[in-house]
Amino acid sequence: MSTHKKDRRTTAPTYPDAIPVDQHLVIDRTEWVPGADPEPHLRQDGQQAYRESYYRCVKCGAERQAKRYFPDDCEGDLVNEG
Repeated sequence: MSTHKKDRRTTAPTYPDAIPVDQHLVIDRTEWVPGADPEPHLRQDGQQAYRESYYRCVKCGAERQAKRYFPDDCEGDLVNEG
């Protein structure tokens, strides 16, 4: 039986795949969105969800469709994923 207490500082999220974009620290996100795809040529009969991909700054939480759309300045500290 261990008598060591767990160090809570080590439970902070890490982002090994994050890419610096100016002052931002950006990750590539993909998630399922309910409904039919907004692009008519990608819709399928009976479609109930589609995949959406975007970039998210783990410091300030800003989300953009392309890395070039992030502003130069990042006004945040690390935020929780979710």
